Amino acid sequence: MSSLPHFWTRYATVRGDTNTFNAHYIADRKRTVLLLRAVIADLVALANPADSHAAAQAAGAANALRRADWKMCLPAEAARAWLREQYLEHQEAEDLHPPNCPGGCRGSGTLLEPVIWQSDGVPLHAEPVDCLRGEEADPHAADCTGCHGTGRKYDAEHREYKACGYYPRPRVRARSPAGRLRRPLEQRPAGRVRR
Repeated sequence: MSSLPHFWTRYATVRGDTNTFNAHYIADRKRTVLLLRAVIADLVALANPADSHAAAQAAGAANALRRADWKMCLPAEAARAWLREQYLEHQEAEDLHPPNCPGGCRGSGTLLEPVIWQSDGVPLHAEPVDCLRGEEADPHAADCTGCHGTGRKYDAEHREYKACGYYPRPRVRARSPAGRLRRPLEQRPAGRVRR
């Protein structure tokens, strides 16, 4: 288990962001590894209740997690019950972004996104938005009437660029009450005008 911090250090060195992984993040990853290892041992023990050796290994893995949390060891069944509670808490917890998040949030989960630009493209105002973990947001189509696919549009009144909030709706042809498609006025017979 002691090789885990060395793994993250080597990983960061290869990526070129050695200073990114702080001690708190490494300790959190180490606890997650201990928790998942204990849960796997507990699942193996639950699959075969007659195997006392698997149950003892699951209890030992649960107590290893308790020792890492600076808690006293418990008897086998109590340790495994505590482990299941910890796993439920782990599943319900929000998944934090790593310090080297590809989205650029550095682990905070939020970014400052420019929403107003000058006419020369320099950002003027930024607002906090959720980090997408490096995944691209839904792009605007090239035929978007607001931004023509750039994602931002020019506001002539304020002389600045703003984020495009236009989302085109699908066009549906109107139907007449009788269920037939209406013809445009140009295609209707001359002489009669329907209102």
